[in-house]
Amino acid sequence: VSKRMKKAILLISCIVLIVAILYISKLNTPKAPQTTTLKAIPTVQQNSGFKDVFIEEIGLSFKYPSNLTFRKEVAEDSAGIHAVGFYVEKKVDNNLTYTLYGVYQPNIEATKQDLEKSKIGMDINTIKEVATGGVQGIEGLVTGPKTRYMTVLLRNNRILTISTIPPTTENKTLTDQILATFKFK
Repeated sequence: VSKRMKKAILLISCIVLIVAILYISKLNTPKAPQTTTLKAIPTVQQNSGFKDVFIEEIGLSFKYPSNLTFRKEVAEDSAGIHAVGFYVEKKVDNNLTYTLYGVYQPNIEATKQDLEKSKIGMDINTIKEVATGGVQGIEGLVTGPKTRYMTVLLRNNRILTISTIPPTTENKTLTDQILATFKFK
């Protein structure tokens, strides 16, 4: 075999090797969740049949249907407020058929990295970026033993999580209607 032929074979072998390495490395690279769409939570007309609530500890006001109940819990001591929880619930025959619950911890600073960590446990196909009340966040379906829809908002370096159980389409629609009324002070 001539020198020229050996060089050609060596060159082709190198090219095939490089292509194979690139292909294998691409197969082994984990795919990042797709969160390129920003979903604006739709506004709805809710003048009649809705109640207003203001949660001073969060600086949050919103509306919820008048056939649901609202309650708030504040965990505090002499050091101040540690957590604020709020619930919007619907009972049918003493069974909860809808619960929206929010948790806010004013003493824990958060960053966009913490927002990204919130995606852990979410079904990758359901993760979306959202905006409500001028605040950015993410939402998705958390799977596992505590399956729920969860919206995570990052405002003033603090995280507010809003979860919906049971995670039915009807309940998610109701939560979206409530989230559409969120206003932060």
